[in-house]
Amino acid sequence: MSPEPYEFEFLTPCFCGGADPAKAELRASTIRGQLRWWFRALGGSREEEACLFGCIGDSARASCVAVRIVESPDGGDRDWAGWSVGSYIWYFIRSNPQRWQADGALPPGSKAKVEIFFRRSLDSDLEKRWKDAWRAFCRFGAIGYRMTRCAGAFRVSGFDGEREEYEKTANAILKPAGFHFRFFWEEKRDSWRGIVKLAEEKLRDPLRKSFSAMRPSPLGYSSLPSEFRAYYPPRQTSAVYFRPLKLAEKEYYLMLFEAPHKCVVGEEVRRTSSVGSVLEKVFPQP
Repeated sequence: MSPEPYEFEFLTPCFCGGADPAKAELRASTIRGQLRWWFRALGGSREEEACLFGCIGDSARASCVAVRIVESPDGGDRDWAGWSVGSYIWYFIRSNPQRWQADGALPPGSKAKVEIFFRRSLDSDLEKRWKDAWRAFCRFGAIGYRMTRCAGAFRVSGFDGEREEYEKTANAILKPAGFHFRFFWEEKRDSWRGIVKLAEEKLRDPLRKSFSAMRPSPLGYSSLPSEFRAYYPPRQTSAVYFRPLKLAEKEYYLMLFEAPHKCVVGEEVRRTSSVGSVLEKVFPQP
């Protein structure tokens, strides 16, 4: 099958370190890993995942889908690290001088070209699941460290457009799979820095006021001192993702989505926390 080329434009700094964590690089394996995540989160079975992405072991098989970086990220705001932004939402990155420097992230505004191609054809059911995962990844995905908190966001050629298209995709793909989501269309910002600041405000209050980082919850849970770890669940990444969207130049918006807890929240945290959906509780819809 002929490769399909796509242009990726990074909207926020992407902290995707390779062999050298101080030097960011876009790798095919990183994109493939996130496509696996979306495939599983949208309800794909282990057998389907193995058929599409390959597997190892006694029944090893090669992947149907291949990802190739045709052009590495180029351009963008190389001075991103000089801006006073992200001190709360990206605290652990900002406090690491190896990461918080020009080469530590793919800069906002940088563009890359990626090709997707298939080594063999898919049956109709698997093809539909693949298309849903690909559409969700292109509209709402991100890669790299702190991707749950605005970092590593991008938009993909052919998947931009007006707000109605984002809402349509969310209702058609995310909602049936058990995702919750909120679009904050009324709070437009004119830069990536503005949208990260808006995300910080919402994370601090009302989200962290309702769900402390020191108590198990689907919003994410920090590690405790070693003397307490025997009594509490292990560190838990967030099921709530902060996603910047760019509809046009100087037109940025914020979306939050919450993945199904059974897919991303550990059993111990699910057992300890019975809050249900974070977004439904904090941002109830009329």
